Amino acid sequence: MLTGKDDLERVASRDRPAELMALLKSRQVLIPRRPRRFLDADEFSPEQLSQLLKHEAQTMTECEFEPWILEVKGKKRLPAFSSEKRMANFSRKISSETNKVFALCAGMVLLPEFIRNSDVDFVDLNACSPQSWEICVTRFDSK
Repeated sequence: MLTGKDDLERVASRDRPAELMALLKSRQVLIPRRPRRFLDADEFSPEQLSQLLKHEAQTMTECEFEPWILEVKGKKRLPAFSSEKRMANFSRKISSETNKVFALCAGMVLLPEFIRNSDVDFVDLNACSPQSWEICVTRFDSK
């Protein structure tokens, strides 16, 4: 970690798509679960907010996994992260932009398998981090 990058970031930064896709076939990434609700932090004491977020996180882990797919300019974008640290950057930025807080939970998946069964146009790898990558999802008609 001398460069501050993890294995996935090192491969992605080489700008060799085939090498990145080969790694993603064996290296799991974090996909955030869609938050159940967004809370206004000003309406609660820190203790109340902590309790609410813990309860939300527990409830989310008991429910069926639903990925947090963002719609930006009419395109469906799936955030994916190489580490919890990178996912925390995303959470902080979304909280800052919306002025809301939310419980953030994630699932570990192999990205190629996951997107095969998902309706997304792009994957944003390490969204909101100092360096991120956009992966366009191409679908082929099987007819």
